[in-house]
Amino acid sequence: MTKINKKMELSCKALGAAMFMFTVCLYMAIGALFASMGGEVFNYHISFALLIQGIAVSLVASTAWVLCFSFNKPWGFFTRYIISLVALAALFVISMLIPVVNGAEGHFIWIISGIASTFVFGTAVAVSSNMHFRKTGLRSALLWEIN
Repeated sequence: MTKINKKMELSCKALGAAMFMFTVCLYMAIGALFASMGGEVFNYHISFALLIQGIAVSLVASTAWVLCFSFNKPWGFFTRYIISLVALAALFVISMLIPVVNGAEGHFIWIISGIASTFVFGTAVAVSSNMHFRKTGLRSALLWEIN
């Protein structure tokens, strides 16, 4: 069981890092696009509060996705997918209530980038996990086992 927990932890961290990296890249791209459309200059920086919030949200979201799509669950794919989306929505509602993050410049674009990145990567893990289950009969959310 310890070996599985270590693998799950590593999988959650890898997925969380990918989500966070995609969030930062998407934030920069959306900010630059909005600035160019408005004729303004985009300042390519992210406040420290947003970075900490992004890391925390990415790790918690990746853990929720991995937990919902690993091991044998009595529910079907669609039910587990909806539970993951509800957990993700609750996570972002809670993160929007944090005053430091709420007052930061570019907060709305950051939240949208975070939601998009966690949705994209989470959905990819969910679909890959389901395809892996159909092919092998084993449920796994370990990123290196899913083809």
